[in-house]
Amino acid sequence: MTDRYAALSVTGAIAIVTLNRSEQLNALPPKAHYELAELFDRLFEQPDIRVVVIKGNGRAFCAGYDLKDNLSDNVVDLPQSGFGGLTWRDDYPLPLIAAVNGPAFGGGFELALACDLIVASEDACFALPEPKVGWAALGGGVQRLPRTIGMKRAMGIILTGRRVSAREGFELGFVNQVVTAEHLHETAMGWAQQIADCAPLAIRCSKQVAYASLDQPDFTTAINPQSYPCARLMLESEDAIEGRRAFSEKRKPIWKGC
Repeated sequence: MTDRYAALSVTGAIAIVTLNRSEQLNALPPKAHYELAELFDRLFEQPDIRVVVIKGNGRAFCAGYDLKDNLSDNVVDLPQSGFGGLTWRDDYPLPLIAAVNGPAFGGGFELALACDLIVASEDACFALPEPKVGWAALGGGVQRLPRTIGMKRAMGIILTGRRVSAREGFELGFVNQVVTAEHLHETAMGWAQQIADCAPLAIRCSKQVAYASLDQPDFTTAINPQSYPCARLMLESEDAIEGRRAFSEKRKPIWKGC
């Protein structure tokens, strides 16, 4: 399936969303963000989809917001869900993997940070260069990066707009794995398949609690399963019974997502 700015393909329980403006290094104009917002909405409404991989067509992941569409009115036109239809969401239920094959600048870096995992090719590089054009990376970059790698290291990137290599990103902790360009897709799909093999409700609960616990007022609340409605739903599900039964019978579980 191909929309105007993104291509969608599905392999088993894995959806692959490919940003499709290779001539512009996948820089995204306003209409692209709305298209992607609708696409991500459709994906989590499909029960057979368990993981989403996001990648860029051509030699870039995403060069950010298309500034050529912003020269006249100085207004950034984004949906409520943010850059790429994703960066202002804090509760997207499906696991997200960014497969970064080249530059991920500005909103492109923010889009990658909005994902749960980042797999990068050796040629990938990351930057939040907004201050160099009079902006700040308010699409999630200045909020997520300090939470991911710590304030001091994040500010060294945020305040300078400098480029960070894939290897440095791995060392800093915002990249999960660095591979050669030819192995990027299969590596990202390998991560995705490992997630898809797990119980869907357990994965959604794990993701929700991991992020929600960061904002709990104290650690006692954070570690209390009763603080999270998804925990009871998961523990009382048919899949929880199936998982234990399959383990005892030494077979692969058959997940129903309920």
